[in-house]
Amino acid sequence: MAYGRKVFDLGSWLGRVEDSRRAPRTSPRLIAATVFYTGLLRIRSFNALEPRLGEEPFLRLLGAAPETGRRLCSVDTVGRSLCRMDVLSVRAVLVAMIAKAERNKVFREGWHGALRYVAIDGWEPFCSRHRHCPQCLQRRVRVQAKDGSTTVVVEYYHRYAVALLIDERFDLVVDFEPLLPKDLRPSTPKGKGTTVRLVKASLDEGEQTAATRLIKRVNETFPWIDVVVTDALYANGPFLATLDSLGLGAVLVARKENEEPLREALHLWADQAPHKVVEDPKARERIALWDCRDLQTLMSYKGKIRCVRGSVTRLRHPEEAPSTWCMLVTGKAARLAPEKVLAVARARWHIENTAFHQWTTRWRLGHVFRHHPDGLRSLFWLFLAAFDLLTLFQYLQLRSYGRDRGRDVTRTISRLIDQMLDELASSQGLRWDTS
Repeated sequence: MAYGRKVFDLGSWLGRVEDSRRAPRTSPRLIAATVFYTGLLRIRSFNALEPRLGEEPFLRLLGAAPETGRRLCSVDTVGRSLCRMDVLSVRAVLVAMIAKAERNKVFREGWHGALRYVAIDGWEPFCSRHRHCPQCLQRRVRVQAKDGSTTVVVEYYHRYAVALLIDERFDLVVDFEPLLPKDLRPSTPKGKGTTVRLVKASLDEGEQTAATRLIKRVNETFPWIDVVVTDALYANGPFLATLDSLGLGAVLVARKENEEPLREALHLWADQAPHKVVEDPKARERIALWDCRDLQTLMSYKGKIRCVRGSVTRLRHPEEAPSTWCMLVTGKAARLAPEKVLAVARARWHIENTAFHQWTTRWRLGHVFRHHPDGLRSLFWLFLAAFDLLTLFQYLQLRSYGRDRGRDVTRTISRLIDQMLDELASSQGLRWDTS
């Protein structure tokens, strides 16, 4: 906490959070700090937060002067403030943290090829068949009853496109964007010449549409990011053209063997021996690599595309069939060696393991603290700012964790949090210095 205040001016940025309540008794700064430390301390729900709002150690942590017998506020007040917060002022907390880390040269060395990589993927924190809000997406699912009959019910859910900075040490959230329901989607022009008219979409927004908005904002906010890494959903011409227009490179996983340019590359590789074979003694793997440059068979993209295929054999289990990866590479990433392209593509799983898995199992983001569109985004921004602060502190300040973190990153971070909470629980008489 002292690290966040000293290095990232955390208290100042939390103090700039605004909401639209009239003459509130509890300032938005205290509400934002309350939610931030709710995430950092892994408090499982607002019901569990309720008793802490009257405890002196927690109030001193927030920077609130405790008064005998008086609570800070109720959790209902915290929920109402979240729903009325200015989302841009809440987002500014996380943006300022990443920007400050970049100015402090935390990402100066980059990763493979001295480039900075951001992974894009969709994340669904929760769903419900009963509770919903005006911005819930909808889908119909089949449910089987105990008597064996099936019925179709409507399921409500929220989904977000998430951008995660991936690195050998750091996995940091840089931005996220919600998918919009059909009644909130912007109208799109249709027609030719003077007959152009605006057409409203009849379906909820897709992940790629939200991801396109997201990557444009990420590029504007953090222009030092070089390459976007995604799964097979984004392996298409329009998305590659968007990245090319922004000056971003791409490493995209390709799975559809009957679609260009992967089909052409597989045809060229049909009878060829691996172009390169490398062994990774640390991971105990043997990797066979095929490389094909300057393909132009994708009609929806005018640039040149590089295809790389890697076949990975685990030396500890040679009887297992090798796993195969195919990647499409454009822009700045095209200068990477084929084994580095494979390493970057496999690192896309950081967003699944370090981010989504931890947020659900450790950060309680699968719990609906407040079911409101702006309330959810405000809470996520504050929780994810706490996630980034913890990650930066761990790998920059605690060298034993940052350098020797082991193979199971999630378990290591979780153990660190357990130790911190144990020490915090034993420090009931601690007087917090919030200056």
